[in-house]
Amino acid sequence: MASTAVRRHRAENYILTSLIAFAVTVIITRLFLELTGYPQIGNSVLHIAHALWGGLLLIIAAYLPLAYANRWALQGSASLSGVGIGLFIDEVGKFITQTNDYFFPPAMPLIYGFILLITLVYFYFRRSRHENPRQALYSTLDGLKDALDGNLDAAKAARIETHLAVAMRSDQEEIQLLASALNAYLRQGKGLLTAAKPGFWKRASFWLEAVGIRLGRRRHRMIISITLLGWVILVTSYIIIIFQGGSNLDPQVHQWRIPLIVIQSMVGILMVVAVISWLSKQEVQGITFGVSGFLISLVALQLLYFYISQFLAITVTLLQVAILQVLVAYRRWYLKER
Repeated sequence: MASTAVRRHRAENYILTSLIAFAVTVIITRLFLELTGYPQIGNSVLHIAHALWGGLLLIIAAYLPLAYANRWALQGSASLSGVGIGLFIDEVGKFITQTNDYFFPPAMPLIYGFILLITLVYFYFRRSRHENPRQALYSTLDGLKDALDGNLDAAKAARIETHLAVAMRSDQEEIQLLASALNAYLRQGKGLLTAAKPGFWKRASFWLEAVGIRLGRRRHRMIISITLLGWVILVTSYIIIIFQGGSNLDPQVHQWRIPLIVIQSMVGILMVVAVISWLSKQEVQGITFGVSGFLISLVALQLLYFYISQFLAITVTLLQVAILQVLVAYRRWYLKER
Protein backbone atom coordinates (compact mmCIF):
# COMPACT_ATOMS: atom_id res chain seq x y z
CA MET A 1 0.00 0.00 0.00
CA ALA A 2 2.80 2.41 0.88
CA SER A 3 4.08 2.33 -2.69
CA THR A 4 0.79 3.33 -4.33
CA ALA A 5 0.75 6.73 -6.00
CA VAL A 6 -0.95 9.61 -4.22
CA ARG A 7 -2.34 12.51 -6.21
CA ARG A 8 -0.69 15.77 -5.17
CA HIS A 9 -2.91 18.35 -3.54
CA ARG A 10 -3.71 21.12 -6.08
CA ALA A 11 -2.17 19.01 -8.89
CA GLU A 12 -4.77 20.30 -11.37
CA ASN A 13 -3.74 23.92 -10.64
CA TYR A 14 -0.08 23.22 -11.36
CA ILE A 15 -0.96 21.38 -14.57
CA LEU A 16 -3.22 24.23 -15.68
CA THR A 17 -0.47 26.77 -14.98
CA SER A 18 1.98 24.77 -17.08
CA LEU A 19 -0.61 24.30 -19.86
CA ILE A 20 -1.42 28.02 -20.09
CA ALA A 21 2.26 28.98 -20.02
CA PHE A 22 2.93 26.43 -22.78
CA ALA A 23 0.14 27.67 -25.08
CA VAL A 24 0.87 31.37 -24.52
CA THR A 25 4.60 30.83 -25.14
CA VAL A 26 3.98 29.14 -28.50
CA ILE A 27 1.58 31.90 -29.60
CA ILE A 28 3.90 34.74 -28.53
CA THR A 29 6.97 33.05 -30.03
CA ARG A 30 5.35 32.46 -33.41
CA LEU A 31 3.87 35.97 -33.48
CA PHE A 32 7.18 37.58 -32.48
CA LEU A 33 9.13 35.67 -35.12
CA GLU A 34 6.56 36.53 -37.80
CA LEU A 35 6.62 40.25 -36.95
CA THR A 36 10.42 40.48 -36.71
CA GLY A 37 11.26 38.47 -39.83
CA TYR A 38 12.57 35.40 -38.00
CA PRO A 39 15.83 36.82 -36.55
CA GLN A 40 18.61 34.50 -35.43
CA ILE A 41 21.07 34.66 -32.55
CA GLY A 42 24.51 33.53 -33.71
CA ASN A 43 26.93 33.91 -36.58
CA SER A 44 27.98 32.04 -39.71
CA VAL A 45 28.84 29.00 -37.60
CA LEU A 46 26.60 29.11 -34.52
CA HIS A 47 22.83 29.34 -34.26
CA ILE A 48 21.35 29.63 -30.75
CA ALA A 49 17.85 28.26 -31.38
CA HIS A 50 15.11 29.09 -28.91
CA ALA A 51 14.70 25.37 -28.25
CA LEU A 52 17.96 25.65 -26.26
CA TRP A 53 16.45 28.33 -24.03
CA GLY A 54 13.45 26.06 -23.60
CA GLY A 55 15.74 23.23 -22.55
CA LEU A 56 17.46 25.50 -20.02
CA LEU A 57 14.11 26.48 -18.48
CA LEU A 58 13.08 22.83 -18.34
CA ILE A 59 16.26 22.00 -16.42
CA ILE A 60 15.54 24.78 -13.90
CA ALA A 61 11.90 23.65 -13.65
CA ALA A 62 13.03 20.08 -12.93
CA TYR A 63 15.51 21.03 -10.21
CA LEU A 64 13.42 23.67 -8.39
CA PRO A 65 11.11 21.21 -6.55
CA LEU A 66 14.05 18.88 -5.98
CA ALA A 67 16.03 21.60 -4.22
CA TYR A 68 13.28 23.56 -2.41
CA ALA A 69 10.28 22.36 -0.40
CA ASN A 70 8.33 25.65 -0.49
CA ARG A 71 5.06 25.83 -2.38
CA TRP A 72 6.48 28.58 -4.60
CA ALA A 73 9.00 26.06 -5.94
CA LEU A 74 6.15 23.95 -7.34
CA GLN A 75 4.40 27.00 -8.76
CA GLY A 76 7.64 28.22 -10.31
CA SER A 77 8.34 24.75 -11.70
CA ALA A 78 4.87 24.66 -13.27
CA SER A 79 5.34 28.07 -14.92
CA LEU A 80 8.89 27.49 -16.13
CA SER A 81 8.06 24.01 -17.43
CA GLY A 82 5.23 25.45 -19.52
CA VAL A 83 7.45 28.15 -21.01
CA GLY A 84 10.27 25.66 -21.55
CA ILE A 85 8.00 23.13 -23.28
CA GLY A 86 6.59 25.91 -25.46
CA LEU A 87 10.01 27.14 -26.60
CA PHE A 88 11.26 23.59 -27.15
CA ILE A 89 8.29 22.11 -28.99
CA ASP A 90 7.87 25.23 -31.15
CA GLU A 91 10.82 23.94 -33.18
CA VAL A 92 9.36 20.46 -33.64
CA GLY A 93 9.43 20.95 -37.43
CA LYS A 94 13.23 20.96 -37.29
CA PHE A 95 13.31 17.77 -35.23
CA ILE A 96 11.13 15.65 -37.53
CA THR A 97 12.41 16.66 -40.97
CA GLN A 98 15.66 15.84 -42.77
CA THR A 99 15.95 19.48 -43.90
CA ASN A 100 15.37 20.97 -40.41
CA ASP A 101 12.28 22.73 -41.75
CA TYR A 102 10.81 25.02 -39.07
CA PHE A 103 7.87 25.79 -41.41
CA PHE A 104 6.94 22.13 -41.97
CA PRO A 105 3.09 22.32 -42.25
CA PRO A 106 2.30 19.40 -39.88
CA ALA A 107 4.37 21.03 -37.10
CA MET A 108 1.58 23.28 -35.79
CA PRO A 109 -1.05 20.49 -35.79
CA LEU A 110 1.42 18.39 -33.76
CA ILE A 111 1.89 21.24 -31.27
CA TYR A 112 -1.86 21.80 -31.03
CA GLY A 113 -2.43 18.07 -30.59
CA PHE A 114 0.06 18.08 -27.71
CA ILE A 115 -1.84 20.97 -26.11
CA LEU A 116 -5.06 18.96 -26.41
CA LEU A 117 -3.35 15.96 -24.80
CA ILE A 118 -2.22 18.03 -21.80
CA THR A 119 -5.74 19.48 -21.59
CA LEU A 120 -7.09 15.94 -21.22
CA VAL A 121 -4.54 15.31 -18.45
CA TYR A 122 -5.73 18.49 -16.73
CA PHE A 123 -9.38 17.44 -16.85
CA TYR A 124 -8.42 13.99 -15.56
CA PHE A 125 -6.82 15.49 -12.46
CA ARG A 126 -9.54 18.11 -12.14
CA ARG A 127 -12.22 15.48 -11.55
CA SER A 128 -13.40 15.55 -7.97
CA ARG A 129 -12.68 12.30 -6.14
CA HIS A 130 -13.39 11.01 -2.69
CA GLU A 131 -10.19 11.15 -0.67
CA ASN A 132 -8.97 8.11 1.17
CA PRO A 133 -7.38 8.65 4.63
CA ARG A 134 -3.82 8.31 3.33
CA GLN A 135 -4.34 10.83 0.54
CA ALA A 136 -6.14 13.18 2.94
CA LEU A 137 -3.12 13.14 5.25
CA TYR A 138 -0.79 13.87 2.33
CA SER A 139 -3.01 16.87 1.45
CA THR A 140 -2.91 17.99 5.08
CA LEU A 141 0.89 17.90 5.24
CA ASP A 142 1.08 19.81 1.97
CA GLY A 143 -1.37 22.42 3.27
CA LEU A 144 0.60 22.89 6.49
CA LYS A 145 3.49 24.32 4.47
CA ASP A 146 1.49 27.56 4.56
CA ALA A 147 1.70 27.52 8.35
CA LEU A 148 5.50 27.27 8.20
CA ASP A 149 5.62 30.14 5.67
CA GLY A 150 3.22 32.30 7.69
CA ASN A 151 0.51 32.12 5.00
CA LEU A 152 -2.05 29.93 6.75
CA ASP A 153 -5.39 31.74 6.94
CA ALA A 154 -8.82 30.68 8.19
CA ALA A 155 -10.01 29.37 4.82
CA LYS A 156 -6.92 27.21 4.28
CA ALA A 157 -7.17 25.92 7.84
CA ALA A 158 -10.81 24.93 7.26
CA ARG A 159 -9.77 22.93 4.18
CA ILE A 160 -7.04 21.21 6.18
CA GLU A 161 -9.58 20.30 8.88
CA THR A 162 -11.74 18.71 6.19
CA HIS A 163 -8.79 16.56 5.11
CA LEU A 164 -8.05 15.66 8.71
CA ALA A 165 -11.63 14.54 9.31
CA VAL A 166 -11.15 11.99 6.52
CA ALA A 167 -7.71 10.95 7.78
CA MET A 168 -8.96 10.34 11.33
CA ARG A 169 -11.41 7.74 10.00
CA SER A 170 -8.51 5.57 8.84
CA ASP A 171 -8.25 1.99 10.05
CA GLN A 172 -4.47 2.48 10.41
CA GLU A 173 -3.50 3.61 13.89
CA GLU A 174 -0.45 5.60 12.77
CA ILE A 175 -2.57 7.72 10.40
CA GLN A 176 -5.20 8.27 13.10
CA LEU A 177 -2.61 9.38 15.68
CA LEU A 178 -0.86 11.79 13.33
CA ALA A 179 -4.16 13.24 12.09
CA SER A 180 -5.40 13.73 15.67
CA ALA A 181 -2.17 15.48 16.66
CA LEU A 182 -2.33 17.81 13.67
CA ASN A 183 -6.00 18.53 14.35
CA ALA A 184 -5.15 19.49 17.94
CA TYR A 185 -2.38 21.77 16.65
CA LEU A 186 -4.81 23.54 14.31
CA ARG A 187 -7.43 24.00 17.01
CA GLN A 188 -4.88 25.44 19.41
CA GLY A 189 -3.66 28.01 16.88
CA LYS A 190 -7.04 29.06 15.50
CA GLY A 191 -6.95 32.38 17.31
CA LEU A 192 -3.80 33.36 15.39
CA LEU A 193 -5.31 32.81 11.94
CA THR A 194 -6.09 35.76 9.69
CA ALA A 195 -9.00 36.24 7.30
CA ALA A 196 -8.53 34.71 3.87
CA LYS A 197 -7.04 36.99 1.22
CA PRO A 198 -7.77 35.73 -2.30
CA GLY A 199 -4.89 35.76 -4.73
CA PHE A 200 -4.75 37.49 -8.11
CA TRP A 201 -6.42 34.72 -10.12
CA LYS A 202 -9.14 34.24 -7.53
CA ARG A 203 -9.84 37.99 -7.50
CA ALA A 204 -9.92 38.02 -11.31
CA SER A 205 -12.38 35.10 -11.25
CA PHE A 206 -14.61 36.89 -8.75
CA TRP A 207 -14.50 40.06 -10.86
CA LEU A 208 -15.43 38.25 -14.07
CA GLU A 209 -18.27 36.44 -12.33
CA ALA A 210 -19.54 39.70 -10.86
CA VAL A 211 -19.48 41.35 -14.31
CA GLY A 212 -21.33 38.39 -15.82
CA ILE A 213 -24.01 38.38 -13.14
CA ARG A 214 -24.49 42.16 -13.46
CA LEU A 215 -24.96 41.61 -17.19
CA GLY A 216 -28.11 39.69 -16.32
CA ARG A 217 -29.69 36.55 -17.66
CA ARG A 218 -31.64 38.29 -20.44
CA ARG A 219 -28.57 39.99 -21.95
CA HIS A 220 -26.48 36.85 -21.47
CA ARG A 221 -29.14 34.85 -23.29
CA MET A 222 -29.22 37.41 -26.12
CA ILE A 223 -25.44 37.19 -26.54
CA ILE A 224 -25.63 33.39 -26.78
CA SER A 225 -28.51 33.60 -29.30
CA ILE A 226 -26.56 35.97 -31.56
CA THR A 227 -23.37 33.93 -31.20
CA LEU A 228 -24.98 30.58 -32.05
CA LEU A 229 -26.89 32.03 -35.02
CA GLY A 230 -23.74 33.76 -36.27
CA TRP A 231 -21.74 30.53 -35.98
CA VAL A 232 -24.37 28.59 -37.95
CA ILE A 233 -24.20 31.20 -40.72
CA LEU A 234 -20.39 31.16 -40.67
CA VAL A 235 -20.16 27.36 -40.83
CA THR A 236 -22.81 27.11 -43.57
CA SER A 237 -21.09 29.78 -45.66
CA TYR A 238 -17.72 28.08 -45.34
CA ILE A 239 -19.14 24.69 -46.34
CA ILE A 240 -20.66 26.26 -49.46
CA ILE A 241 -17.39 28.00 -50.33
CA ILE A 242 -15.37 24.79 -49.97
CA PHE A 243 -17.97 22.70 -51.81
CA GLN A 244 -18.21 25.08 -54.78
CA GLY A 245 -14.59 26.19 -54.84
CA GLY A 246 -13.14 23.06 -56.37
CA SER A 247 -9.66 23.54 -57.82
CA ASN A 248 -9.89 27.32 -57.31
CA LEU A 249 -9.37 26.86 -53.59
CA ASP A 250 -6.06 27.40 -51.86
CA PRO A 251 -3.97 24.22 -52.51
CA GLN A 252 -3.77 23.35 -48.81
CA VAL A 253 -7.53 23.84 -48.37
CA HIS A 254 -8.20 21.77 -51.51
CA GLN A 255 -5.96 19.01 -50.13
CA TRP A 256 -8.22 18.64 -47.07
CA ARG A 257 -11.47 19.52 -48.84
CA ILE A 258 -13.43 16.36 -48.04
CA PRO A 259 -12.47 16.10 -44.33
CA LEU A 260 -13.21 19.82 -43.92
CA ILE A 261 -16.68 19.44 -45.44
CA VAL A 262 -17.47 16.34 -43.33
CA ILE A 263 -16.33 17.80 -40.00
CA GLN A 264 -17.81 21.22 -40.71
CA SER A 265 -21.12 19.53 -41.57
CA MET A 266 -21.09 17.66 -38.25
CA VAL A 267 -20.41 20.89 -36.40
CA GLY A 268 -23.06 22.69 -38.44
CA ILE A 269 -25.74 20.09 -37.65
CA LEU A 270 -24.98 20.29 -33.94
CA MET A 271 -25.12 24.10 -34.08
CA VAL A 272 -28.45 24.08 -35.92
CA VAL A 273 -29.94 21.75 -33.30
CA ALA A 274 -28.44 23.98 -30.60
CA VAL A 275 -30.05 27.09 -32.10
CA ILE A 276 -33.45 25.42 -32.50
CA SER A 277 -33.36 24.11 -28.91
CA TRP A 278 -32.12 27.43 -27.55
CA LEU A 279 -34.71 29.57 -29.32
CA SER A 280 -37.50 27.19 -28.27
CA LYS A 281 -36.48 27.79 -24.61
CA GLN A 282 -34.95 24.31 -24.18
CA GLU A 283 -31.86 25.90 -22.71
CA VAL A 284 -30.18 22.79 -21.28
CA GLN A 285 -30.33 21.00 -24.64
CA GLY A 286 -29.25 24.15 -26.47
CA ILE A 287 -26.18 24.60 -24.28
CA THR A 288 -25.34 20.88 -24.50
CA PHE A 289 -25.47 20.76 -28.31
CA GLY A 290 -23.63 24.08 -28.59
CA VAL A 291 -20.82 22.93 -26.29
CA SER A 292 -20.60 19.61 -28.18
CA GLY A 293 -20.30 21.43 -31.50
CA PHE A 294 -17.51 23.69 -30.30
CA LEU A 295 -15.65 20.78 -28.68
CA ILE A 296 -15.72 18.77 -31.93
CA SER A 297 -14.53 21.85 -33.77
CA LEU A 298 -11.69 22.44 -31.32
CA VAL A 299 -10.55 18.82 -31.25
CA ALA A 300 -10.95 17.75 -34.89
CA LEU A 301 -11.47 20.78 -37.11
CA GLN A 302 -8.80 23.05 -35.68
CA LEU A 303 -6.15 20.36 -36.19
CA LEU A 304 -6.73 20.72 -39.94
CA TYR A 305 -6.83 24.51 -39.79
CA PHE A 306 -3.48 24.62 -38.02
CA TYR A 307 -2.08 22.75 -41.01
CA ILE A 308 -3.62 25.29 -43.40
CA SER A 309 -3.01 28.63 -41.63
CA GLN A 310 -1.49 28.78 -38.16
CA PHE A 311 -2.39 32.38 -37.25
CA LEU A 312 -5.97 32.14 -38.49
CA ALA A 313 -6.32 28.87 -36.59
CA ILE A 314 -4.95 30.45 -33.39
CA THR A 315 -7.46 33.32 -33.67
CA VAL A 316 -10.43 31.01 -34.30
CA THR A 317 -9.35 28.64 -31.52
CA LEU A 318 -9.14 31.44 -28.94
CA LEU A 319 -12.51 32.77 -30.10
CA GLN A 320 -14.15 29.35 -29.70
CA VAL A 321 -12.63 28.87 -26.26
CA ALA A 322 -14.06 32.26 -25.24
CA ILE A 323 -17.53 31.32 -26.56
CA LEU A 324 -17.34 28.01 -24.69
CA GLN A 325 -16.70 29.94 -21.49
CA VAL A 326 -19.80 32.07 -22.15
CA LEU A 327 -21.94 28.94 -22.63
CA VAL A 328 -20.52 27.16 -19.60
CA ALA A 329 -20.96 30.28 -17.44
CA TYR A 330 -24.66 30.49 -18.38
CA ARG A 331 -25.14 26.83 -17.49
CA ARG A 332 -23.33 27.26 -14.16
CA TRP A 333 -25.18 30.44 -13.14
CA TYR A 334 -28.71 29.74 -14.34
CA LEU A 335 -29.14 26.04 -15.15
CA LYS A 336 -27.14 24.30 -12.44
CA GLU A 337 -30.18 23.32 -10.41
CA ARG A 338 -31.67 21.67 -13.50
